[in-house]
Amino acid sequence: MEQLAATCDDFTDSAGRQLASPGDHRWVDARSRFHQLTRLKADSLNGLPVATNKMTIAEYLAYWLANVAKGKVRKTTYVNYESLVRNYVTPEFGKKKLIRLTARDIRAFLAKTAVTCQCCAQGKDKKRPEHKQRCCALGKCCKKLPSDRTVRFLLVILRAALQHAVREDELPRNVARNVELSMGTKREIEPLTAKEGRRLLAAARDNRLWAAYELAVRIGLRRGELLGLRWSDVDLHEGVLTVRQALQRVGGELLLVAPKTQRSARRVALPAECVTALRAQRAQQIADRKGAGNNWKGTGQGLVFTTRNGTPVEPRNLNRSFEALSIRAGIRKVRFHDLRHTCASLLHEQGADARMIMEVLGHSSIRVTMDIYTFVRLDSQRSAFDRVGDALRGGSNGPDGDDGRAGVPVAV
Repeated sequence: MEQLAATCDDFTDSAGRQLASPGDHRWVDARSRFHQLTRLKADSLNGLPVATNKMTIAEYLAYWLANVAKGKVRKTTYVNYESLVRNYVTPEFGKKKLIRLTARDIRAFLAKTAVTCQCCAQGKDKKRPEHKQRCCALGKCCKKLPSDRTVRFLLVILRAALQHAVREDELPRNVARNVELSMGTKREIEPLTAKEGRRLLAAARDNRLWAAYELAVRIGLRRGELLGLRWSDVDLHEGVLTVRQALQRVGGELLLVAPKTQRSARRVALPAECVTALRAQRAQQIADRKGAGNNWKGTGQGLVFTTRNGTPVEPRNLNRSFEALSIRAGIRKVRFHDLRHTCASLLHEQGADARMIMEVLGHSSIRVTMDIYTFVRLDSQRSAFDRVGDALRGGSNGPDGDDGRAGVPVAV
């Protein structure tokens, strides 16, 4: 209580004589501080959070990343969190006191970030050697805006970090929970048609990664799941594949990581075409190993898909292979991940229910399946409308045996 007493004692001399009257603004300010400190102490005694005014946002986020997030999320997610904090949040208000952060600050930050060229903001082009600079460093802004997903992730990080600060009594409330993002235009999913899928797989027959394309189109494996697949996860005799890990580039190195979600670890039946392609892949890998001799660099992980000298396939190289293959097959330009959407769409069109699609693709919930993959093509719509038209044009009586006028209002 010494601090509280000192607040008012500042206005008396050593003999106790009053130097400022109760109406003096200094007295009013002191009494206000006195009551504020009294409330804070009462909150503390009652077990309520008492916010600190010492820690900056940068200091707290560094603590949260190292001591909280790192132990709760996958390594790939942690690396993404750390990068977003370092490149976006800290430069914006890292020096600001944690207690002074407001919902308005966060809302303004996200709005500004969404329309700011990050090549300019982060000096990406300036970091290149002078002879390789090509845009912002030369005054030619490339307008490299962050994706909607990046902006949403920034809010996710701030909400999670500030909520933990509330739990640890560093903050009285989570101001990020009061911030809502306007939903941008959702990227329309455009999976390949069955005809395009056939053309792609036909063009892939002589490709080193033929089996990868078969698995992506027919059973919807993710890119990382394909490249992290081991022979020990494949039973060609029973025709079953088990997803146990994924290959991803994390912080500059290729790592085998756990599947994306708990449900992503799954067993999937292998179509006959996939079994055939995988047998061909195994024969190709054996030939590669013999050809490489002492230069074979396989690590003993038993990966299904490797380079000619046995190293893991770089994920970006699979993307490049797919781009070239798409041109060769004469199909629309889509992402490799859209092959997963293609699998879901074709299963849906062939009558597979949402739960079966969820299990094949390893979604965390059936809601994800319904939200993302309930995609009905225009030709399917036309076919359904044609069937409705046939029913409306039919001359036979309806199912209730009347003359087709049941339910039509008549004058009385």
